[in-house]
Amino acid sequence: MTDAPPRKPGRPSRLSREKIARAALDIGLDRVTLTSLATRLGADHSSLYRHVTGREEIIALAAQIAVEELDWRAPEATGWRDELVILTDALWALYEHNPGLAQAVHRGEITPQAGMRSFAESVARLQTKGFPLDEALMAVDMLVDMVGECFLGWWSISTTDDDGRQQRQRMIDLWEAQADEAPDYREQLMGMSAIMHAGRRQWWENKRDLVLEGIAATRARNAALDDTAAGDL
Repeated sequence: MTDAPPRKPGRPSRLSREKIARAALDIGLDRVTLTSLATRLGADHSSLYRHVTGREEIIALAAQIAVEELDWRAPEATGWRDELVILTDALWALYEHNPGLAQAVHRGEITPQAGMRSFAESVARLQTKGFPLDEALMAVDMLVDMVGECFLGWWSISTTDDDGRQQRQRMIDLWEAQADEAPDYREQLMGMSAIMHAGRRQWWENKRDLVLEGIAATRARNAALDDTAAGDL
């Protein structure tokens, strides 16, 4: 009896969890479906299900990759203010380049582990620049929340109505019409119109800078209180 010839190795799978996740990022997390993924990857649904359980897991995997590859760290010698500017600029770019990611994160659908670690690291970096833990946590948490909320607020009015008109222009018209109807508050109402004309990035940066001023004032006040308390010992 002769030995059977060894079986030739099968073709390696063309799919992997990473390939599926990266394809989802290419399509856009706001538009990706199992059908669009299968088409892009040249596979059928059953092949996808050998690697992932469904769309929810695909979104989570894609978000993890996007956050892991985010370049948010400032050079070590950077001051705390610029550190936070670089962090929030990176988050804005992350959301801008990955449609649907901000919505998924801020609706609580996903919490990328890489994001949790990056959050902790950014807090620790502020601590090395003189912030106590509670202030560092508050500063990072507030700005991370704000960049997402501001981005989503503008995203919601950047969509187009059925008549082809952009929601932002519709909102501008509403504010300006209200200014005509309420002349006592025309300056304030037209101020909001001017903000929408200027665009989302300028509005975000104005908000961010105001918060940074508040963080600086809080840090200076608390540092002075600490110095006074130390002098009384």
